[in-house]
Amino acid sequence: MATSAHAEIDWKQESGSKINLLLISHPFVDALKPLLPEFTELTGIEVDFEEFAEQPGFEKLLADLSSGTGTYDAFMTSPLNNWQYATGDWLEPLDAYIDDPALTDAAAYDMADFAPGILASGRWTREPMAGMGEGPLWGLPINFETYQIAYRPSIMKELGLEVPKTYAELLEMAPKLSAEGPNGPIYGVITRFDKYWDLPYLTFGTMLQSYGVEMIDADGKLQICSPESIAATTDFIELIRTASPEGAGAFTWDQAMQGFAAGQYIMSVDEANLFAPVYEDPDQSAISDDVGYAPTPLGPDGERAAGAWVWSMSMNANSGDKAATWLFLEWLTSKETMIKTHLGGNMNPVRSSAWADPEVAALVETWGEYPGQYREVAEEMAKVAAVRFPPHPELTRMLDRWAEAIQQSYFDEGNVEENLCAAQADVEQMIGN
Repeated sequence: MATSAHAEIDWKQESGSKINLLLISHPFVDALKPLLPEFTELTGIEVDFEEFAEQPGFEKLLADLSSGTGTYDAFMTSPLNNWQYATGDWLEPLDAYIDDPALTDAAAYDMADFAPGILASGRWTREPMAGMGEGPLWGLPINFETYQIAYRPSIMKELGLEVPKTYAELLEMAPKLSAEGPNGPIYGVITRFDKYWDLPYLTFGTMLQSYGVEMIDADGKLQICSPESIAATTDFIELIRTASPEGAGAFTWDQAMQGFAAGQYIMSVDEANLFAPVYEDPDQSAISDDVGYAPTPLGPDGERAAGAWVWSMSMNANSGDKAATWLFLEWLTSKETMIKTHLGGNMNPVRSSAWADPEVAALVETWGEYPGQYREVAEEMAKVAAVRFPPHPELTRMLDRWAEAIQQSYFDEGNVEENLCAAQADVEQMIGN
């Protein structure tokens, strides 16, 4: 296999340059940091970075991009965020760099090795509500996540319970999901539930989609306060009130990951499958020898759907050294480097060659209640995972409003239908602006 180090380009052509990255705290970043000296040795390009939690990181990035300062040459992002950035002319299209033989060895880089749908999520025509998967390439994928159940096999057996196959079964067993642990009570369910766009887009969004809810239906009508959305939201709130502790309405993704890894919960519901490396690592997890994985539950009509998230790297249109930045992006997303990040905990692969790598396959083989369980569940969920939201530069603001309505219904014990319909009316105005 051709590797980045043997690609037929001059890796030293930008030697002496310096680039700056904005990174979001994530297992990918933990896997990347030890590899950065390899890039500098290969290219002579120095790499500095700043690392932030998700929300403050995106706020810092937005301030830099919108001001045109160009502080960050490249940054972690996603298709969702790039719909805003591309509309503002803040992103550098990447196709020309890929097509330049002086900068990219097409055979070694092998664009066809990327999963087609995941790579296509980085393309957009910049036409609001249309054109996703078409037009310029604004970002290169570095990992992919969808959602699953993680559970404690030993406790489920003690309670005489089977992993739920439907949301109805989950709700029925919710009052029984409790146990006593060495450090106090073990609660039933954890999942993120903060007032942030990822709630309806990803995790609870997976439940919504399995109830048949899409943000906009085939006729172009919003479905935020559809009967299916009201039913899913009502059931979700009942589940959290029944099986989660106080404070569950403010849990972020990292609190959800760490809470389950600490052994404080019996089940992690509809959370990211790329948390598995943390769960399986005895240095980070109290339950590394007692964790299983299962697909997300089926909805009321027997259907399963799931959200999808693609972390990507993009280039700032105001970067002061675009050639050096591209060499970094090429090296980072090469077959060789991607495999190294996966072995360091960056799940899930976006290249076919990574899934086919014997070390990557061996790494995940032992994950779960039985050999091969994690990969079996990940492959099952990949069949139903998709980005089912319309591309729009204001989508995060719309989804924040939707998340606010869900939280209002939980904290204030308000009327779910009234809260969701008020949110829908506000989102209609945002789309019209």
